[in-house]
Amino acid sequence: MPSRKGVSQISELCETYLAIFAIALCPLFCRIGSVLADDYISPELVKITTPRYQPEDSKFSPRLGTYEYSVGWEGINAASCKLTIQRQGDTYVVDAAARTYTGVDLLYKLRYEAVGVISANDLTSINLDIDHQENSRHKNIAIDFSPTLKKIHAVRSKGANDPDKKILSFNTDNFTLDPIAATFLARSLNWQVGDTKHFDVFNGKSRYIISLTAVARKKIRYQGEDRPVIVITPQVRNLTTTKPRAKLRQAFIYVSDDEFREVLRIESSVFIGRVITELDSFTPATTEIRPPIQMVRSSNTDEIRAQMRQP
Repeated sequence: MPSRKGVSQISELCETYLAIFAIALCPLFCRIGSVLADDYISPELVKITTPRYQPEDSKFSPRLGTYEYSVGWEGINAASCKLTIQRQGDTYVVDAAARTYTGVDLLYKLRYEAVGVISANDLTSINLDIDHQENSRHKNIAIDFSPTLKKIHAVRSKGANDPDKKILSFNTDNFTLDPIAATFLARSLNWQVGDTKHFDVFNGKSRYIISLTAVARKKIRYQGEDRPVIVITPQVRNLTTTKPRAKLRQAFIYVSDDEFREVLRIESSVFIGRVITELDSFTPATTEIRPPIQMVRSSNTDEIRAQMRQP
């Protein structure tokens, strides 16, 4: 059984790559975002310019259905991740969840779910809801994007009845996305070995620049067959803190080199050993179209939307 620190690192990675690559694996964003008040820089003060990417690969066709992943540390099963993608009209609804296994819960308990709605036309953000339970701590995040007004509004709370909700609204002239939309858009781009793509990403509290670099095209042995993949390595920098830049240990994301651009495997270095995240199964969606999964949002959502419509 890994140590408490080791389990925490595994869970961080499980969350990190959910947010980095929208597969079902995420918040480095929640971890790195935990900066002291004196170190915090408000997101509207961030001055950065990143490219405004458009979906490039006409062959990109994300499969609708449910992907299930397992996360292991040095051969020990630690957590599971699930990603469900639905198409509803002109939007994709992406439900990404991660949880530690029962045995690991004794040391470190994680229950994480993020539901993102993104435009099916240009893969830009519409809204994102996050429900994050880590041991005894619980927090909700609801983010709304208004690209035409260049405004983003977020509400953070410890639950629906939290009297101390943190409300953050700001304007941005830069092309800013939520983590799920950024990863979807990254998968749609044309990649050549050596290419680096930069994304301005907001997680409800902090802004990050995520840099993804294609380092190789190769074949890997996956579930008994050779699969061609693009190997991507990520770098993440928190732009809303004065603290020294945190170092992300080396990671490699293996993305299928076909029209689906599915994440097959992630290999990540941690303090001791390696964490392997691997796609176990995919279940295609049925023909039934269900309404988007609704998570707990702020009770003053109407007020938020009214503020977003203001110039």
